[in-house]
Amino acid sequence: MSEHNFESIVYAYQKQMLFVAERILHNLHDAEDAVQTALLRISRQHKFLPQNEQALRAYVLTAAKHAALDLLPRQKNDSNIETVVAVSSLDLFETVAASQDYERLLAAIESLPSIYKEVLMLRYVQQLEIKHIAKLLNRPRNTIHKQLTRAKAQLLRIYQREDF
Repeated sequence: MSEHNFESIVYAYQKQMLFVAERILHNLHDAEDAVQTALLRISRQHKFLPQNEQALRAYVLTAAKHAALDLLPRQKNDSNIETVVAVSSLDLFETVAASQDYERLLAAIESLPSIYKEVLMLRYVQQLEIKHIAKLLNRPRNTIHKQLTRAKAQLLRIYQREDF
């Protein structure tokens, strides 16, 4: 991998990697350490990096997740069993979104009713916070939250069907 390629990976995915790591570790400094570790691992695996953009994104975000999970046991008294359980059972939607089945996921999203597709795209593609989505769509925050929950549940049912 040339230096330019590695720089473009860092530039394109560093914020997303930090988001993933911070969600797991609940600590910005530890999350930054995890991202640095993940980037080091990625640079060492340059011969095996996927060429496809979606697969590369999944690979990079998975590396950040694994690096964060590696740091989790090292956290002092801040971590408790509830945190470990929550991280261990990460939302299946997030796992699918980071998987290599990205094209299948997009097709599943397209098959959702427009009200659910809209909130999913705003939340996960445009990465807007729920309060901003609520303001943009002129709906209460609770409504947006419920729509996201229902959309993810419907999406998973569609995605898990054998014939899809």
